[in-house]
Amino acid sequence: MPRPAHAAPMPRGTRVALTVALIVAWVAGSTLGVTPSPVSPRTAQAIPLLQIEPAHAEFEPALDGSEPVFILVLGSDARPGEEITGQRADSIHIVALNPATGRASIVGFPRDAYVEIPGIGSEKINGAMVHGGPELVVETVESLTGLTMHYWALTWFDGFVAMINDIEGLRVDVPFAVYDQLSHAEIDAGVQILSGRDALAYARARHVLPSGDFGRSENQGRLMIAALQQFQKAFHRDPTSIFTWVGAGMRNARTDIALDQLMTLAFTGATLTSKRVTNIVIPGTLAMNGTESIVNLDDAALDAISRDLEADGTLGKKNIPVSPNADLMPGEDVSATEDDATA
Repeated sequence: MPRPAHAAPMPRGTRVALTVALIVAWVAGSTLGVTPSPVSPRTAQAIPLLQIEPAHAEFEPALDGSEPVFILVLGSDARPGEEITGQRADSIHIVALNPATGRASIVGFPRDAYVEIPGIGSEKINGAMVHGGPELVVETVESLTGLTMHYWALTWFDGFVAMINDIEGLRVDVPFAVYDQLSHAEIDAGVQILSGRDALAYARARHVLPSGDFGRSENQGRLMIAALQQFQKAFHRDPTSIFTWVGAGMRNARTDIALDQLMTLAFTGATLTSKRVTNIVIPGTLAMNGTESIVNLDDAALDAISRDLEADGTLGKKNIPVSPNADLMPGEDVSATEDDATA
């Protein structure tokens, strides 16, 4: 797919305020920052809580609503002292924004999806970042979908926790209770104010979910929507609060995106309708590659979803797969113990 040659390359700034929302790809209002100091390697102790960058320096998206905006949101499983971009991508989501309609789509990829990584070969998709950082994950996802990403956003475990705590917790309507000793999740059903640690535990829990990583990916998308709702509530209560969010971001994040671009994205996030955000996970089947557990993506579903997104960033009902957590939606809680598996 040819890459559009729009205006000029984008500059630098970031945030953390819309925190998970931007992280949720609501890049929209949560991204402003400060010019990063040169740090090498980029370790969990050295880099900002969140980084968001142009996916392709040679072009920028039109933010006037004439075309959708695609953001690849990544979560590194780096621990303190480890290089963030050199570890596996623990979560991978495309966030597609349609500024004209106020709609958005969150499309998750199971981290064990067995795919072709450009220049590397067939491997689990979460390994792309180990081989080539966020840039190779972008290239891999673009190769799989035919879509062109406009931005990528990256955070890590402790950065995620700090961002949630920075906004004094995340208000989430949890559809079913999740008790998972492996991820240290003890989350009741119903409306909860999750601390950073609780939100991380919820985002990592998978052994208690019948569909495992598929269900976990959907729950990560649920956190993104909750972050968007929280940002929008603050914005609608006081539109000037957007500058507070931006200021927080300038202290905690890094980016190469110009301030005016970030402000436009922030206002785009404020105008999205959270109830019109579709949250899905690419379907697939569990399989084995030798002794390694993998996921074979449903190629037909992936192709249909990608083509649908390309048009306007939204999904028609026929291309929305069944929720991987559908069996749990009535509210039954589930539990896992240390003996079930290794987190």
